[in-house]
Amino acid sequence: MLRSVQGTLISGRRKFGALAWSVLIFNVLVVLGGAIVRATGSGDGCGESWPLCTDRIIPTNPGVETVIEFSHRITSALAVLGVIAMFVFARRLYEKGHRVRNAAAASLALLLFESLLGALLIVFSWVDQDASIGRMIVVPVHLLNTYILVGALTLTAWWSSGNPGPTKPIDPRVKRSLILGALGILFIGAIGALNALADSLYPAESFLSGVTEEFSAGAPWLLQIRIFHPIIAIAVGLGVAYLIMRLTPTATSRTKRLGAVVGGLIVIQFFVGLINVMLAAPLETQVIHLAIADTIWIIYLMFGASLLGERTPAEHPVEQVV
Repeated sequence: MLRSVQGTLISGRRKFGALAWSVLIFNVLVVLGGAIVRATGSGDGCGESWPLCTDRIIPTNPGVETVIEFSHRITSALAVLGVIAMFVFARRLYEKGHRVRNAAAASLALLLFESLLGALLIVFSWVDQDASIGRMIVVPVHLLNTYILVGALTLTAWWSSGNPGPTKPIDPRVKRSLILGALGILFIGAIGALNALADSLYPAESFLSGVTEEFSAGAPWLLQIRIFHPIIAIAVGLGVAYLIMRLTPTATSRTKRLGAVVGGLIVIQFFVGLINVMLAAPLETQVIHLAIADTIWIIYLMFGASLLGERTPAEHPVEQVV
């Protein structure tokens, strides 16, 4: 009887791991969809009504902007349903206090807050060509919450796949280094969100015209700080790569591979960012740039989780029968 229960639980947890990875990937696609909404100026495609679109459940005779915004709302709703399903199954498959269960709960809370921030942008008309202080505050907060949400989803998927949790006690030097690297990536993301907003509000016709506008005396402050994003990104990116190099000499081969992937993606991101700037930030390179940034964040968290848990053998899927 006990074997039957354990077998069912093992099978359930394996399926949960597949669900968690699927939910993570889908949420990243929703994030990229949000970037398309911003870059195309479709944020007001449904008007100021929320959660309705143009005061209807399904808009009639929609234009291109309405289709883009409505599609993003639909996929966002599906993302919420996916995280809710993940949370419910985590409560059924893992005991109270288990890190997978806690990570799933954090994912749901962060996604609900994400939805609230998205609703605020619509209700207060902080979309399209709006350049208000409220939007300047909410946009980077929105991005930071998105990163933390993706982080919670990543750890849910990672730990539910049988990977061990952090060992105790955690080496304080390793912990500080990992936190410093994570904060650096989050800082780049926040600055990047403002930079992307500047690209949307003040699109440049060419690289030279964009630089001229940034250094003109009457340029808006959002344009003036745009020049700092690539400089900060390069400095912090090199810093993160250095921290990974310092942490991996005695790490396992899997952890080293994850660290190498992060380093390689940082290099690729430098070139994609350069192309994005030289081409005056077209939609395609903006989306690719964001996709790589999200991937760097996800792999970095997997690297950190692997490093912190590598001294513990991989766990058996069944720790306690619930």
